[in-house]
Amino acid sequence: MSYTADVFASILRDIQNGENIPGGSATRKAEFSDGIAMVFSIATTTMTREVYITIPELPENIQFPRWHGIAIDIARLPVYGDNHYYVHFSQLPESEDYIFDIVMEDLRSAVSELRSITDCIGIITEILTKWKRFFQSERPMVMPDELQEGLYGELLFLEKAITAFGTQAVLGWVGGERETHDFYYSNNAVEVKATTRKEPYSVRISSEYQLDNSDVTGKLYLYAVALRKSRSSGEKIPEKVSAIRNLLEADFQMKSKFDERVFKYGYIDGCEDQYIFGFHVRDVFSYEIQNGFPRIVRQMYDQGVSKVSYDITLSHCNAFACEETQLVSQLMRGGRHD
Repeated sequence: MSYTADVFASILRDIQNGENIPGGSATRKAEFSDGIAMVFSIATTTMTREVYITIPELPENIQFPRWHGIAIDIARLPVYGDNHYYVHFSQLPESEDYIFDIVMEDLRSAVSELRSITDCIGIITEILTKWKRFFQSERPMVMPDELQEGLYGELLFLEKAITAFGTQAVLGWVGGERETHDFYYSNNAVEVKATTRKEPYSVRISSEYQLDNSDVTGKLYLYAVALRKSRSSGEKIPEKVSAIRNLLEADFQMKSKFDERVFKYGYIDGCEDQYIFGFHVRDVFSYEIQNGFPRIVRQMYDQGVSKVSYDITLSHCNAFACEETQLVSQLMRGGRHD
Protein backbone atom coordinates (compact mmCIF):
# COMPACT_ATOMS: atom_id res chain seq x y z
CA MET A 1 0.00 0.00 0.00
CA SER A 2 1.31 3.47 -0.89
CA TYR A 3 1.90 6.36 1.49
CA THR A 4 -1.20 8.13 0.16
CA ALA A 5 -3.40 5.05 0.48
CA ASP A 6 -2.13 4.55 4.05
CA VAL A 7 -2.99 8.13 4.98
CA PHE A 8 -6.52 7.87 3.58
CA ALA A 9 -7.00 4.50 5.33
CA SER A 10 -5.97 6.15 8.62
CA ILE A 11 -8.42 9.00 8.09
CA LEU A 12 -11.21 6.52 7.33
CA ARG A 13 -10.50 4.69 10.58
CA ASP A 14 -10.88 7.95 12.52
CA ILE A 15 -14.23 8.59 10.84
CA GLN A 16 -15.44 5.03 11.44
CA ASN A 17 -14.33 5.19 15.09
CA GLY A 18 -16.44 8.28 15.66
CA GLU A 19 -13.53 10.63 16.35
CA ASN A 20 -14.47 14.26 16.95
CA ILE A 21 -14.04 15.82 13.51
CA PRO A 22 -14.88 19.53 13.29
CA GLY A 23 -15.85 21.15 10.01
CA GLY A 24 -17.16 18.05 8.25
CA SER A 25 -13.76 16.81 7.04
CA ALA A 26 -11.03 14.70 8.58
CA THR A 27 -7.51 15.69 7.52
CA ARG A 28 -3.82 14.88 7.73
CA LYS A 29 -0.93 17.15 6.79
CA ALA A 30 2.45 16.00 5.49
CA GLU A 31 5.31 18.52 5.33
CA PHE A 32 8.33 18.32 3.07
CA SER A 33 11.25 20.70 2.39
CA ASP A 34 11.11 24.48 1.84
CA GLY A 35 7.51 24.85 3.01
CA ILE A 36 6.11 22.27 0.60
CA ALA A 37 3.19 20.42 2.16
CA MET A 38 0.26 18.19 1.25
CA VAL A 39 -3.04 18.01 3.07
CA PHE A 40 -5.16 14.86 2.73
CA SER A 41 -8.87 15.12 3.52
CA ILE A 42 -12.05 13.01 3.47
CA ALA A 43 -15.51 14.61 3.73
CA THR A 44 -17.50 12.87 6.47
CA THR A 45 -20.81 13.19 4.61
CA THR A 46 -19.90 12.19 1.04
CA MET A 47 -16.71 10.22 1.88
CA THR A 48 -15.04 11.80 -1.13
CA ARG A 49 -11.33 12.56 -0.99
CA GLU A 50 -9.42 15.80 -1.39
CA VAL A 51 -5.75 16.72 -1.56
CA TYR A 52 -4.10 20.14 -1.26
CA ILE A 53 -0.54 20.89 -2.41
CA THR A 54 1.22 24.14 -1.51
CA ILE A 55 2.35 26.53 -4.23
CA PRO A 56 4.41 29.71 -3.72
CA GLU A 57 1.89 32.25 -5.03
CA LEU A 58 -1.45 32.68 -6.74
CA PRO A 59 -0.89 31.69 -10.38
CA GLU A 60 -2.32 33.88 -13.11
CA ASN A 61 -4.39 32.36 -15.95
CA ILE A 62 -3.09 28.86 -15.31
CA GLN A 63 -4.99 25.92 -16.80
CA PHE A 64 -4.05 22.62 -15.23
CA PRO A 65 -4.56 19.46 -17.31
CA ARG A 66 -7.71 17.72 -16.08
CA TRP A 67 -9.92 14.77 -16.92
CA HIS A 68 -13.19 13.10 -15.98
CA GLY A 69 -13.34 12.15 -12.28
CA ILE A 70 -11.28 14.95 -10.74
CA ALA A 71 -11.81 18.67 -10.10
CA ILE A 72 -8.89 21.08 -9.71
CA ASP A 73 -8.88 24.62 -8.39
CA ILE A 74 -6.83 26.98 -6.21
CA ALA A 75 -7.68 27.26 -2.52
CA ARG A 76 -6.44 28.47 0.85
CA LEU A 77 -6.48 26.65 4.19
CA PRO A 78 -6.72 29.20 6.99
CA VAL A 79 -7.28 26.36 9.47
CA TYR A 80 -3.54 25.65 9.23
CA GLY A 81 -2.61 29.25 9.99
CA ASP A 82 -0.47 29.90 6.92
CA ASN A 83 -0.77 32.22 3.94
CA HIS A 84 0.01 29.68 1.27
CA TYR A 85 -2.08 29.00 -1.78
CA TYR A 86 -2.80 25.36 -2.55
CA VAL A 87 -3.66 23.43 -5.67
CA HIS A 88 -6.85 21.67 -4.58
CA PHE A 89 -7.79 18.26 -6.02
CA SER A 90 -11.31 16.96 -5.41
CA GLN A 91 -12.45 13.42 -6.14
CA LEU A 92 -15.74 13.48 -8.04
CA PRO A 93 -18.44 11.01 -7.00
CA GLU A 94 -18.17 8.80 -10.10
CA SER A 95 -14.43 8.14 -9.72
CA GLU A 96 -12.83 5.18 -7.96
CA ASP A 97 -10.98 5.74 -4.69
CA TYR A 98 -7.94 3.71 -5.77
CA ILE A 99 -7.51 5.68 -9.00
CA PHE A 100 -7.57 8.98 -7.10
CA ASP A 101 -5.07 7.52 -4.61
CA ILE A 102 -2.70 6.41 -7.38
CA VAL A 103 -2.63 9.82 -9.07
CA MET A 104 -2.21 11.64 -5.75
CA GLU A 105 0.61 9.29 -4.72
CA ASP A 106 2.41 10.09 -7.97
CA LEU A 107 2.09 13.78 -7.16
CA ARG A 108 3.23 13.22 -3.57
CA SER A 109 6.27 11.26 -4.66
CA ALA A 110 7.25 14.01 -7.09
CA VAL A 111 6.75 17.05 -4.84
CA SER A 112 8.37 15.37 -1.83
CA GLU A 113 11.64 15.25 -3.77
CA LEU A 114 11.59 18.95 -4.71
CA ARG A 115 14.06 21.25 -3.03
CA SER A 116 12.19 24.47 -3.70
CA ILE A 117 8.52 25.38 -3.50
CA THR A 118 8.97 27.48 -6.64
CA ASP A 119 9.15 24.23 -8.63
CA CYS A 120 5.77 22.96 -7.43
CA ILE A 121 3.57 24.29 -10.21
CA GLY A 122 5.87 22.94 -12.91
CA ILE A 123 6.03 19.42 -11.50
CA ILE A 124 2.27 19.34 -10.77
CA THR A 125 1.55 20.32 -14.38
CA GLU A 126 3.99 17.69 -15.66
CA ILE A 127 2.43 14.88 -13.60
CA LEU A 128 -1.13 15.90 -14.51
CA THR A 129 -0.22 16.01 -18.21
CA LYS A 130 1.15 12.48 -17.97
CA TRP A 131 -2.05 11.18 -16.40
CA LYS A 132 -4.31 13.07 -18.78
CA ARG A 133 -2.56 11.35 -21.71
CA PHE A 134 -2.93 8.00 -19.98
CA PHE A 135 -6.67 8.37 -19.41
CA GLN A 136 -7.19 9.72 -22.94
CA SER A 137 -5.60 6.53 -24.27
CA GLU A 138 -8.38 4.56 -22.50
CA ARG A 139 -5.91 1.92 -21.37
CA PRO A 140 -6.87 -0.22 -18.37
CA MET A 141 -5.20 0.38 -15.02
CA VAL A 142 -4.00 -3.24 -15.03
CA MET A 143 -2.43 -4.62 -18.19
CA PRO A 144 -4.22 -7.44 -20.05
CA ASP A 145 -2.67 -10.92 -19.69
CA GLU A 146 -0.95 -10.88 -23.09
CA LEU A 147 0.66 -7.52 -22.39
CA GLN A 148 1.82 -8.75 -18.99
CA GLU A 149 3.55 -11.70 -20.69
CA GLY A 150 5.29 -9.38 -23.12
CA LEU A 151 6.44 -7.01 -20.39
CA TYR A 152 7.70 -9.85 -18.22
CA GLY A 153 9.83 -11.14 -21.10
CA GLU A 154 11.30 -7.71 -21.75
CA LEU A 155 12.01 -7.13 -18.06
CA LEU A 156 13.84 -10.47 -17.92
CA PHE A 157 16.11 -9.35 -20.74
CA LEU A 158 16.54 -5.87 -19.26
CA GLU A 159 17.58 -7.42 -15.94
CA LYS A 160 20.28 -9.42 -17.74
CA ALA A 161 21.38 -6.33 -19.68
CA ILE A 162 21.74 -4.27 -16.50
CA THR A 163 23.82 -7.04 -14.95
CA ALA A 164 26.05 -7.16 -18.03
CA PHE A 165 26.26 -3.47 -19.03
CA GLY A 166 25.42 -1.55 -15.87
CA THR A 167 22.52 0.79 -15.15
CA GLN A 168 22.91 2.63 -18.48
CA ALA A 169 21.37 -0.46 -20.10
CA VAL A 170 17.98 1.07 -19.30
CA LEU A 171 18.52 3.53 -22.15
CA GLY A 172 18.52 0.64 -24.62
CA TRP A 173 15.01 -0.51 -23.67
CA VAL A 174 12.39 1.04 -25.94
CA GLY A 175 9.65 -1.59 -25.74
CA GLY A 176 7.01 0.95 -24.72
CA GLU A 177 8.16 3.61 -27.18
CA ARG A 178 6.62 2.12 -30.35
CA GLU A 179 10.03 1.47 -31.86
CA THR A 180 10.45 -1.37 -34.35
CA HIS A 181 12.44 -3.54 -31.92
CA ASP A 182 12.46 -3.79 -28.14
CA PHE A 183 16.14 -3.11 -27.40
CA TYR A 184 18.86 -1.18 -29.22
CA TYR A 185 22.48 -1.29 -28.18
CA SER A 186 24.71 0.65 -30.53
CA ASN A 187 24.13 -0.83 -34.01
CA ASN A 188 22.51 -4.04 -32.73
CA ALA A 189 18.87 -4.76 -31.90
CA VAL A 190 16.97 -7.39 -29.93
CA GLU A 191 13.35 -8.42 -30.39
CA VAL A 192 11.92 -10.08 -27.27
CA LYS A 193 8.98 -12.47 -27.39
CA ALA A 194 7.31 -14.29 -24.50
CA THR A 195 4.86 -17.16 -24.79
CA THR A 196 2.79 -19.22 -22.36
CA ARG A 197 1.92 -21.78 -25.01
CA LYS A 198 2.87 -25.41 -24.43
CA GLU A 199 5.43 -27.28 -26.51
CA PRO A 200 6.09 -27.11 -29.36
CA TYR A 201 6.68 -23.48 -28.46
CA SER A 202 5.64 -20.77 -30.88
CA VAL A 203 5.71 -16.98 -30.69
CA ARG A 204 3.53 -14.36 -32.34
CA ILE A 205 5.29 -11.85 -34.62
CA SER A 206 3.03 -8.83 -34.84
CA SER A 207 4.37 -7.04 -37.91
CA GLU A 208 6.40 -7.55 -41.05
CA TYR A 209 9.15 -5.34 -39.59
CA GLN A 210 9.88 -7.06 -36.28
CA LEU A 211 12.24 -9.65 -37.78
CA ASP A 212 13.44 -7.51 -40.67
CA ASN A 213 17.13 -6.80 -40.17
CA SER A 214 17.48 -4.59 -43.25
CA ASP A 215 17.28 -1.44 -41.10
CA VAL A 216 19.74 -2.75 -38.47
CA THR A 217 23.34 -2.01 -39.39
CA GLY A 218 24.63 -4.56 -36.87
CA LYS A 219 22.96 -7.79 -35.82
CA LEU A 220 19.31 -8.47 -35.02
CA TYR A 221 18.45 -11.11 -32.42
CA LEU A 222 15.25 -12.82 -31.35
CA TYR A 223 15.13 -13.55 -27.61
CA ALA A 224 12.24 -15.91 -26.86
CA VAL A 225 11.05 -16.81 -23.37
CA ALA A 226 8.70 -19.74 -22.68
CA LEU A 227 6.68 -19.08 -19.52
CA ARG A 228 4.29 -20.96 -17.29
CA LYS A 229 1.58 -18.75 -15.85
CA SER A 230 0.19 -19.53 -12.40
CA ARG A 231 -2.35 -18.05 -9.99
CA SER A 232 -0.69 -19.66 -6.97
CA SER A 233 3.04 -19.15 -7.51
CA GLY A 234 5.72 -17.57 -9.68
CA GLU A 235 7.04 -14.04 -9.99
CA LYS A 236 4.46 -11.35 -10.65
CA ILE A 237 5.02 -8.21 -12.70
CA PRO A 238 5.20 -5.93 -9.60
CA GLU A 239 7.89 -8.19 -8.11
CA LYS A 240 10.00 -8.05 -11.27
CA VAL A 241 9.60 -4.26 -11.45
CA SER A 242 10.71 -4.01 -7.81
CA ALA A 243 13.74 -6.24 -8.47
CA ILE A 244 14.91 -4.01 -11.32
CA ARG A 245 14.36 -0.87 -9.27
CA ASN A 246 16.62 -2.39 -6.62
CA LEU A 247 19.33 -2.85 -9.26
CA LEU A 248 18.97 0.83 -10.16
CA GLU A 249 18.72 2.15 -6.61
CA ALA A 250 22.11 3.89 -6.67
CA ASP A 251 21.45 5.58 -10.04
CA PHE A 252 18.54 7.99 -9.57
CA GLN A 253 18.57 9.14 -13.20
CA MET A 254 18.33 5.61 -14.62
CA LYS A 255 15.73 4.62 -12.04
CA SER A 256 13.62 7.59 -13.13
CA LYS A 257 14.08 6.58 -16.77
CA PHE A 258 12.98 3.06 -15.94
CA ASP A 259 9.90 4.31 -14.06
CA GLU A 260 8.98 6.50 -17.02
CA ARG A 261 9.36 3.67 -19.52
CA VAL A 262 7.56 1.01 -17.51
CA PHE A 263 4.66 3.48 -17.11
CA LYS A 264 4.54 4.05 -20.87
CA TYR A 265 4.38 0.28 -21.32
CA GLY A 266 1.26 0.23 -19.15
CA TYR A 267 2.44 -0.63 -15.64
CA ILE A 268 1.03 1.59 -12.89
CA ASP A 269 2.28 1.74 -9.32
CA GLY A 270 -0.54 1.33 -6.84
CA CYS A 271 -2.24 -1.53 -8.68
CA GLU A 272 0.11 -4.23 -7.36
CA ASP A 273 -2.63 -6.20 -5.60
CA GLN A 274 -4.56 -6.54 -8.84
CA TYR A 275 -1.84 -8.57 -10.56
CA ILE A 276 -2.95 -12.12 -9.83
CA PHE A 277 -0.70 -14.17 -12.14
CA GLY A 278 2.89 -15.17 -11.50
CA PHE A 279 5.35 -16.47 -14.10
CA HIS A 280 7.82 -19.34 -14.11
CA VAL A 281 10.52 -19.41 -16.81
CA ARG A 282 10.46 -22.76 -18.62
CA ASP A 283 12.97 -22.13 -21.39
CA VAL A 284 14.92 -19.28 -22.96
CA PHE A 285 16.02 -19.28 -26.61
CA SER A 286 18.29 -16.89 -28.51
CA TYR A 287 18.49 -16.64 -32.30
CA GLU A 288 20.46 -14.52 -34.72
CA ILE A 289 18.23 -13.33 -37.57
CA GLN A 290 19.94 -14.15 -40.86
CA ASN A 291 18.90 -15.00 -44.40
CA GLY A 292 16.82 -18.14 -44.33
CA PHE A 293 15.33 -17.55 -40.89
CA PRO A 294 11.59 -18.41 -40.97
CA ARG A 295 9.94 -15.00 -41.17
CA ILE A 296 7.84 -12.64 -43.27
CA VAL A 297 9.32 -9.28 -44.22
CA ARG A 298 8.03 -6.40 -46.34
CA GLN A 299 10.05 -7.33 -49.42
CA MET A 300 8.21 -10.66 -49.76
CA TYR A 301 4.80 -9.38 -50.88
CA ASP A 302 3.16 -6.84 -53.14
CA GLN A 303 2.24 -3.29 -52.26
CA GLY A 304 -1.16 -2.94 -50.65
CA VAL A 305 -0.54 -5.71 -48.12
CA SER A 306 0.20 -4.52 -44.58
CA LYS A 307 -0.29 -5.22 -40.88
CA VAL A 308 1.02 -8.75 -41.22
CA SER A 309 1.13 -10.99 -38.14
CA TYR A 310 2.14 -14.62 -37.96
CA ASP A 311 3.42 -17.36 -35.66
CA ILE A 312 6.87 -18.94 -35.66
CA THR A 313 7.44 -22.43 -34.28
CA LEU A 314 10.73 -22.19 -32.41
CA SER A 315 11.80 -25.77 -33.13
CA HIS A 316 12.09 -24.75 -36.81
CA CYS A 317 14.64 -22.07 -35.90
CA ASN A 318 17.34 -24.33 -34.44
CA ALA A 319 19.80 -23.65 -37.26
CA PHE A 320 19.93 -20.00 -36.16
CA ALA A 321 20.20 -20.61 -32.41
CA CYS A 322 22.99 -18.97 -30.43
CA GLU A 323 24.01 -18.99 -26.82
CA GLU A 324 22.70 -16.22 -24.61
CA THR A 325 26.29 -15.39 -23.67
CA GLN A 326 27.10 -14.98 -27.36
CA LEU A 327 24.20 -12.55 -27.78
CA VAL A 328 25.27 -10.49 -24.76
CA SER A 329 28.91 -10.54 -25.86
CA GLN A 330 27.97 -9.18 -29.29
CA LEU A 331 25.88 -6.42 -27.72
CA MET A 332 28.75 -5.50 -25.41
CA ARG A 333 31.19 -5.29 -28.33
CA GLY A 334 28.74 -2.99 -30.08
CA GLY A 335 28.66 -0.53 -27.16
CA ARG A 336 25.76 0.84 -25.21
CA HIS A 337 22.70 2.62 -26.49
CA ASP A 338 22.60 6.34 -25.71
